[in-house]
Amino acid sequence: FKETVPRRRLFAPRRSAGVTAMTLKAGEVRAYLLANGVTKAQYDKAEGRGLSGLQELAESVNCTLKDEETVRMAVAAASAEKKATTSEAALTPLTAEERKRFAAAFEHFDKDKSGELDVKEFRSAMLDSGMCPYPYEQEELFKTADMDGSGTITFEEYCHFIQVYRAKQSWWERMMESMTDKFMPKPSYLTKTAASAAELH
Repeated sequence: FKETVPRRRLFAPRRSAGVTAMTLKAGEVRAYLLANGVTKAQYDKAEGRGLSGLQELAESVNCTLKDEETVRMAVAAASAEKKATTSEAALTPLTAEERKRFAAAFEHFDKDKSGELDVKEFRSAMLDSGMCPYPYEQEELFKTADMDGSGTITFEEYCHFIQVYRAKQSWWERMMESMTDKFMPKPSYLTKTAASAAELH
């Protein structure tokens, strides 16, 4: 009878070959070992030998399961990085026309011409660009947009924020904003921008 590590459950207390009882979950150990270069076949084989087998496998790739906090932190970091990469890949790029419009809004609401938006300027630009968040969401959205924590928003941060904001919207929110943008009068600064462009041609 071989002791195995049950999946999705805590490791059972055991003392063998210098390995003390662990509270790590099987999924955490598996993710940690695979991230350190262990193959699935190697993991499955070692898992059948219980904790001692998994610790030996860890040592074979120059890591250890004894420092549980390090294991958890490494797994959490890898998970966060994967989510961030997936999220970035899922963002829909802005078209040249959209960037042009958002640039006009950004410049118009940058009242002090600093090249950045403060909280008040950001709120105005966001609403005027067709985004309709609830009032209680606006401060939190500013923090999301302020990627470097400077307290102001650059144009590139603003464009990135718009992409993230759109990705989180429901189909109903997208439809309502599209309808509002379609039937509401265009802002005066956009009309002037279009007129200036026409004169150049």
